[in-house]
Amino acid sequence: MTVTLRVYVDRDCWNCQEARALAQEMAAMFPSLRVELIDLEQAGSRPDTIFATPTFVLNDRVISLGNPNRAALCQHILRALQL
Repeated sequence: MTVTLRVYVDRDCWNCQEARALAQEMAAMFPSLRVELIDLEQAGSRPDTIFATPTFVLNDRVISLGNPNRAALCQHILRALQL
């Protein structure tokens, strides 16, 4: 099973620069993790369940509204990857 981390951002979000960096960091730390950075400014990119940015979604489950603590995010990913 592919584990996917989706990070929803937009250009007017003050914390989204950190979210982008965090997404890149997780992609580098966990090579088997699929990371998708989704810009809500793109037409059709806003699911009904996403109402704030940044939002971190791991395997279709919201794990953080706003930027998560790095250690907590790593723990979520490790559990999902079953490492």
